[in-house]
Amino acid sequence: MLKLKGALIATVALLAAALAQPQQLVPGDSLTTGQSLLNGERLVSAQKIFELGFFSNGNSTYLGIWYHNMKPQTIVWVANRKTPITGGNGSLTLTASSLDLLDRGGAEVWSSGTLNAIDNRPQAFLLDSGNLIINDTANNLIWQAFDHPCDSLLPEMRIGYDTSTGDNMYLRSWKSSSDPSLGDYYLKLDPKRLGTWNGQGFSGIPALRANNELAFNMTISGSSVYYSFTVVDTSILWRFVISPDGLAHRWHSNQNNDWVEYWHLPQDQCDSYEYCGPNAVCANGDCNCLQEFTPRSPSDWTQRNFDGGCVRNVALSCSSGNGFAHLSRVKVPDTLNATMVPGKSWDGCKDLCLGNCSCSAYTMFGESDCVLWFGDLVDIVQLAEGINDLYTRVSHSNTSHSGRDIAIIISVSVIGVVLVISALLGFCYRRSQQKHLPLAHELSGAEHENAPGSKLAATLEKNLDLDDIRVATNNFAEQNSIISARSRTIYKGTLPTIGDLVVKRLNTEAGLEELKNEVKMLGRLDHPNIIRMLGSCIKNNEMVVCYEYMSGGSLDAVLSAEDERSGIPDWTSRLCIIQGICEGLLYLHEHCRIVHRDIEPSNIVLSDGFIPKISDFSLATLLDQGQSEGKAENIRRTP
Repeated sequence: MLKLKGALIATVALLAAALAQPQQLVPGDSLTTGQSLLNGERLVSAQKIFELGFFSNGNSTYLGIWYHNMKPQTIVWVANRKTPITGGNGSLTLTASSLDLLDRGGAEVWSSGTLNAIDNRPQAFLLDSGNLIINDTANNLIWQAFDHPCDSLLPEMRIGYDTSTGDNMYLRSWKSSSDPSLGDYYLKLDPKRLGTWNGQGFSGIPALRANNELAFNMTISGSSVYYSFTVVDTSILWRFVISPDGLAHRWHSNQNNDWVEYWHLPQDQCDSYEYCGPNAVCANGDCNCLQEFTPRSPSDWTQRNFDGGCVRNVALSCSSGNGFAHLSRVKVPDTLNATMVPGKSWDGCKDLCLGNCSCSAYTMFGESDCVLWFGDLVDIVQLAEGINDLYTRVSHSNTSHSGRDIAIIISVSVIGVVLVISALLGFCYRRSQQKHLPLAHELSGAEHENAPGSKLAATLEKNLDLDDIRVATNNFAEQNSIISARSRTIYKGTLPTIGDLVVKRLNTEAGLEELKNEVKMLGRLDHPNIIRMLGSCIKNNEMVVCYEYMSGGSLDAVLSAEDERSGIPDWTSRLCIIQGICEGLLYLHEHCRIVHRDIEPSNIVLSDGFIPKISDFSLATLLDQGQSEGKAENIRRTP
């Protein structure tokens, strides 16, 4: 009797435990409400193309999707990249309100979020596309993994954005080849740019044009833009992935179920953004100025430092005699400073650009979309298989040259560069013999046959119109403010003739002398590691100085950033920053006899590629002739 009673109690306990656990899953391609997928179990899509299950990296366990038959295991989606399961098994459970990933203790580590199922009986499916979806009983889609891409883009998956909802879908690399946590590289569409989509593909990437195997799609509707690709032959598997080293690869399968690389980016230096600086063309890793432009710094170009780009030989007058130089098979410039005008012919687009003095180039996307550029032209690449033509503005309408003319131009240009370099070397030698007095005297206003007040006046008269500055900054709007302090406010703005710029506006009269000092100093400085002044304005109680815009921000902000998405420089980049600062200081001290007196991280600004430039010369001073260090009472700095 006691044995029977004990057996009955054990049986009841087992039944209670079974009822308390979620229903166990018979492997298939779906989960119904109340079912769970345990570590060691898998969902397999109907045609056995994809699997969903658990995989591990050391002591960390993740839920992922991978190809069923491809070796080695190729994972294309991970649910819990930010929150791995540690120290034990996990489970995936579908409830009436959400799809939840739980650790061994039942704590939630990832969730789909609240599901809006009409009857509280959702069902999850793993599709042959690699997409994990959740439908309600009316077969309405209420959630899908494709809306949350990781490092891989599969056919029919999208990346893009919707500015009205704030949605932004993009790829982000793994931390390493074995660690699926968040890596250092992104691939996304930029809402600030029109892009170089021409209806069939991206003009700068011939491998992303439609062919007999792939089709590329750009869906533009209202405030949303999404990119995807489709496969013509579904027997071949395709995937696009951004790897932990920052390279983007497109892979396809072969008959042996191996991966074969179809294409990757970047392939050479021309794939690096703005490698040649403004108003230059990159071809096969080398840089050439546009027609009627020359290197801003010939000495830098001879050392393959192209950051400064090119400037016009002479100022371009706006007249009906202007014409256009033709570039064929190019990736068109960055469209940040471009405008698209639909419904135009080639001739209509040309006339539209010619009629606007600020227009610097034009092209057509498709048959009727006219694109106009204003200001500097950035990131032009010459392609072997390009399909876009670009027309850049020049001073006269006769823009055709024979092969003989081009050969003469190139020869004369080479000779000119040699002469310029020789002149610079001779100039530097003479300057070293004169202990750098001419430039110092020009700036200080000391008596010199070439530099009394007239040169200083010329520097101060590099004025920008106050109305233009107001337009550029939306009338000094708060949303354009970058830095706000008691004595000054710094704004970001945009002018059609210049592009992006930074405007420093003094809030009190106290800094007027410092502003004049800064304008005086910067007006005579030209170095890749010194901020470039674009102009100034002292009018109607407004006191502003305008500089080139440095998209990387200030050094102190970069070094103090805790968010890994802020682009914290690696040690190689930090070394380049240090070297650039030193080169800028060497130029100031040895060639210009200028002491900055306020060198600190907040006064070092960076480009996207971490090229440093020294800024804020309001406290800078000149050393007198023969003086090797400043007088103690004259040395001012930030405490």
